[in-house]
Amino acid sequence: MSLVQRLARPAILALPPVDIAGAPLPGTVRLDANENPYLPLVQGQPGVNRYPDPQPDALRRRMADLYGVAPDQLWVTRGSDDAIDLLLRTFCEAGVDKVGIVEPTFSAYAQFARIQGAGVITARLGEGFTFDGDAVITAMQPERPKLLFLCTPNNPTGSPVDPADVRRIAVALPDTIVIADEAYGEFSDAQSLAAECGKIENLVVLRTLSKAYGLAGARIGCSIGSRELIALIARVSPPYPLPVPSITAAIDALGPERMPIHRQRIATLLEQRALLADQLRAVDDIQSVREGGNFLFLEVTNPADLARRLAAAAVRVRFRPNAASGGVRVTIGTDEENAALLAVFGIAAPASSRRADVIRDTKETRIVLSIDLDRPEPRHIDSGIPFYDHMLDQVAAHGGFGLTLACTGDVAIDPHHSIEDIAIALGTALRQALGDKRGIGRFGFVLPMDETEAHVLIDLSGRPFAKFEGSFDAPAVGDLPTQMVPHIFRSLADSMGAAIHVRVTGDNDHHKVEACFKAFGRALRQGLAIEGNGSVLPSTKGML
Repeated sequence: MSLVQRLARPAILALPPVDIAGAPLPGTVRLDANENPYLPLVQGQPGVNRYPDPQPDALRRRMADLYGVAPDQLWVTRGSDDAIDLLLRTFCEAGVDKVGIVEPTFSAYAQFARIQGAGVITARLGEGFTFDGDAVITAMQPERPKLLFLCTPNNPTGSPVDPADVRRIAVALPDTIVIADEAYGEFSDAQSLAAECGKIENLVVLRTLSKAYGLAGARIGCSIGSRELIALIARVSPPYPLPVPSITAAIDALGPERMPIHRQRIATLLEQRALLADQLRAVDDIQSVREGGNFLFLEVTNPADLARRLAAAAVRVRFRPNAASGGVRVTIGTDEENAALLAVFGIAAPASSRRADVIRDTKETRIVLSIDLDRPEPRHIDSGIPFYDHMLDQVAAHGGFGLTLACTGDVAIDPHHSIEDIAIALGTALRQALGDKRGIGRFGFVLPMDETEAHVLIDLSGRPFAKFEGSFDAPAVGDLPTQMVPHIFRSLADSMGAAIHVRVTGDNDHHKVEACFKAFGRALRQGLAIEGNGSVLPSTKGML
């Protein structure tokens, strides 16, 4: 008898597969699910009159690829909370079985266990909230819990859990399913244990799209385990657990063109976490600051006074007295949100970066773009058109700003749509990042470059106008059609709300095209630069 068969509730083992209509099949007349046949009277939500696929194949496969496992080793759930509940209902008999936790930790483990009627066995984190694998084994071995939840890194303390400790605990507790909850795994240096599920029979890993991928409202997570365990969980899962909008949002968010932005955002959150931690460590009222996940765990001397000051400033954090008498968990937010927190402690935050994120999806292209006008890095560009990548990188490099851009487009047919839509997205991002344009130079210009003369004049006026003077003999430079070059600057002018004048002369079309983009970047650098204290609007009209 396998481990899953030994540990599962007999009633669950006896359950037949769920009897439902199943996934919609294209090309068939669907009269088997008692649905309303008419489209919903809601804009932007086609298909919600039909039941969704109980386990949407495209999403399941995409998440399996993301976490490095086979699709039949993964069950998509309504966030990782749902995964916790499914495991408890599958394996824990009310009034008989127990689960183990390591306190202080995520409160849902004990809460869901008690709802199921299971007992709760606790071990404790060690001195300084360090994880002690030996102490966990000592606490759990006599009690033999059916499930043991290990949050790695731990919520709320941020404590790391060495994967070697998880493996060791799984070996020491062969009749316990050890669940590594990696909700914050993307913010940790520790290697995920997902690929070891199935190889280690009593190991389960939980993941979620709520944290690193910004889908907390969509409620998408998963359980990863052996094929036998996942098949059993499927019997317990509700018939249609995932709403159509959530499925669509998750598939969109995990598209290949989105992944570079996710990586950049994770890096930014980690950088901001470290910066915020350093600033808060200098506060007298804060005894300790620990970093973990996308949050900080503070121990403060007077939590009641801090609660009063935070409430007055409309800043919400989570007080965790079960973890420590003055325990406070603080999520890393945007620059503005972090500044609001620091202000409660009397710390002046640096000026917010001029940033913007733009998503542009059409029938021909899917584009995601992130720009930071106040930092020269990172620059990662993948348009699907290598020479265009090089030109956009020149714009960002000479403009002195960070640019991350990825596009999936119909370049196999023609690069026109990708080239145009990227220019529109870039111009839109520049306009959004500039905000009210207070403090900028507004005007930019450059003069000759090498044997080619490229003159670019920019006025960030809010009034779009484009003028391009120059011609090209070659039909393309690299894989960039030269006829698109004037069109790029027209699209930039329209989407930026800027007047852009370009004049180029020379003998070599490669040099002429490159000079246009380099000169545009240099002109942007002048126009975007903050002058003085950044408070003056560069217009005698009083607005732009």
